[in-house]
Amino acid sequence: MKNQGRLIAALVVTLLIVIFALLNTQAVEISLGFWKFSLPLVLVLIVSVLLGVLIAFLMATVTTLRLKSELKESRQRTADIKDEERKRYEKQLAEVTAKYQRRMNKRSVKGSSTELK
Repeated sequence: MKNQGRLIAALVVTLLIVIFALLNTQAVEISLGFWKFSLPLVLVLIVSVLLGVLIAFLMATVTTLRLKSELKESRQRTADIKDEERKRYEKQLAEVTAKYQRRMNKRSVKGSSTELK
């Protein structure tokens, strides 16, 4: 059913384009600086729309590439920050563990010296 809807929509759009082309067959003069030439109006309109679509596509592609690059950099910075935090945590953990071990060793030594008396 979904494909039939697409087919019907494509046929309607095609029909509208054909009607548009048949209604706009008169020639128009195009002037580009030193060049002057004559083309059917429908051709000028279609070429103009296609150029607009191409320009929009290129601009969107450039924006997409820039955003992908920024996302990649952001992910790299996030990974670097996580790595730094992990190292800082491990260092703090090692310091606290060493401090705890020293304290436990002192208690152990005090306990064994009081047992000897």
